[in-house]
Amino acid sequence: LATGGMSKTRQGEIFVRDALQNEKKVGTIEITLIKPSIGEILRTQWMAILFSLFIHSLLWLAYRAIARPSRTEYLTNINNEARLKHELQMLTQALEQEKKNTAVTLAQSQHLSKPLVKAREFKAETQDQNAIALNIQFYDPKQLLDSITDKVSIPYFNLCQIFLTKSIELCVQHYKLNVSDITTVQQFNRNGATLTISSEKPNAAECLAMIGTVFQLLSEVLYKRYREDKRFVLQTRCAIATSVETMQLDAVQAAERLVNQLSAKESAIYLPNELLKDLSTHYELVNLPNPTNVLTRHAFMINGMDSNQAELAQTIRTEILKAKQSRAS
Repeated sequence: LATGGMSKTRQGEIFVRDALQNEKKVGTIEITLIKPSIGEILRTQWMAILFSLFIHSLLWLAYRAIARPSRTEYLTNINNEARLKHELQMLTQALEQEKKNTAVTLAQSQHLSKPLVKAREFKAETQDQNAIALNIQFYDPKQLLDSITDKVSIPYFNLCQIFLTKSIELCVQHYKLNVSDITTVQQFNRNGATLTISSEKPNAAECLAMIGTVFQLLSEVLYKRYREDKRFVLQTRCAIATSVETMQLDAVQAAERLVNQLSAKESAIYLPNELLKDLSTHYELVNLPNPTNVLTRHAFMINGMDSNQAELAQTIRTEILKAKQSRAS
């Protein structure tokens, strides 16, 4: 009578059955099941509860052993984060010192903007045929630059310009060139920065490629640190190009158009064969995907570099960061 077939029997239901004798109803039997108390559960199921606790403890310990990083990896990550934090703290202090000269620099740039534009136009007319341009732009798919004020953007652009200037100084020293050989067509602003050099200079293309590589390394350090502090920062991309006669583009215009085909941390080049051959001995070059015109069909993306170039770029990057730290001190 207590069995209700498929019915639940442990939730206090009432079961009613007719009492039959010789197929005649002689009465009714009613059974009410009560809910078991916690004491009854513990008294009757204590072994199962302990076994379940033991199994869950083993699973938890196994998960910690498998998922948790090793002590060496943990210490390495902590050391890297501490180093990056210290480096950018020093850089931030250096930037505060640079802010004192920002107002003077802006005033001078506004006063000299028109003469500089005329001089650049004249220089472009005479050197477009043998110029190599490096264009560095921010990768901003969400158009964050349009949403920030000058109070935020100008110090950020100034810090990027400091990085670029130091990269130029150290790279030209390594390639035995002069800083005056590099022409700054455009300093860092919302549209990035542009440099040019004459292709007649020895190692001109390699020097520009190293400047772009070093700046990308510095930009990545800045990006990681500012993201941790929840401050405005963007990743960068760069392109090196000469003039494209079939498209009537000078070197600066070609570099600006080529860099728009790239994503964050990517670099591309468009150079004649004689200059391309020199770069290919040190850099791994791959075809630009989905070409749509003469520029992109003959352009290459930098997919890697040999150990000597990588060590040189890392050395210059470290030297710039150390110089900034000592200056801040």
